[in-house]
Amino acid sequence: MKFGWEIIPGVNASRGDRWVLYAQEDACRRAELHIYPGMGMKTGGFLWKGKWYTPAEPAWSRFLQGVPSFGAPILFPTPNRVRDNCFTFQGNRYSMTKNGAPHALHGVAYDSQWDWMEPRAEVEFAEMRGRLEILPGTENWEAFPFRCRLEVAYQLHRDGFRFHYEVVNLGERSMPYGVGLHTGFVAEHGEPVYLRFPAKARYETTPELLPTGNLIPDWKSNGDGPEGGTAVDSLKLDTPFLMEREDICLLYPRRNCRIRIRPTPDFTVAVLYTPSSMGHIPAAPEELFFVEPQTCCTDAINLHEAGMERTGLRILQPGQSESGSIDYIFEEAWQ
Repeated sequence: MKFGWEIIPGVNASRGDRWVLYAQEDACRRAELHIYPGMGMKTGGFLWKGKWYTPAEPAWSRFLQGVPSFGAPILFPTPNRVRDNCFTFQGNRYSMTKNGAPHALHGVAYDSQWDWMEPRAEVEFAEMRGRLEILPGTENWEAFPFRCRLEVAYQLHRDGFRFHYEVVNLGERSMPYGVGLHTGFVAEHGEPVYLRFPAKARYETTPELLPTGNLIPDWKSNGDGPEGGTAVDSLKLDTPFLMEREDICLLYPRRNCRIRIRPTPDFTVAVLYTPSSMGHIPAAPEELFFVEPQTCCTDAINLHEAGMERTGLRILQPGQSESGSIDYIFEEAWQ
């Protein structure tokens, strides 16, 4: 097995170059992970044993301008929505003017200008790193006026990849934050995919998909599919869940593939979003759904300020840092 990387020049200025980490086995590519540093350091396409499992070019090229219609944008410092484009923390109110109407969406990292380092290839993996700083005078200071640094690393292995992050509070006051990865998965039209999703409860949401503060323990963890999975095409959700500390599993029977999504314990929440079954992306080239591990729930800062427990909100003190990771493990399901 040989690990390496290559650059595919961008087809337009808005997307920039595509960096590809790969694992080569004899004359074949066993795995590829595509990364777009010019699009907020997001991934866009994971290939394993000749099959795409996350949305990739060229099939999704005409959807690339939408966020997050392809790949896996990084959600920081406010995963998913922030009510009325504002949040209150320790009695102070902040306006997130960067995006979203009427509610800010997905934080500021997903379309920011990142600094990144040239990939490196080792004996057992290939890796690429990126860094985003929020400081006075930078593009994101108005939306999130807390001095901080987010560093991420993507590490490709023989049978999967890892997303790793570290957040550092560079300021002199407490800083609230959350991290998430808006990971999209694809299947051919009509291809069965099953989900094993170990949720404790779902966060009740309003019609605008904002949590009310109530947790409802009505999720049925076991379905009728292989290994107790639930058919993804039977779900119509855009919902955050409080999670157990177990792997999330995706089963692709036709491909004889099981994907284990294994976050570190700081990822207490996951959002399930099924746009294909909800009719949100008509004429899409493939069936699309998202499994989004997050360290906190949607609108967590406002809910925390209102006294809600179990939001998962992270709070860093001056000079403090925290880190975590998500492993995506691909394996043959029925050997």
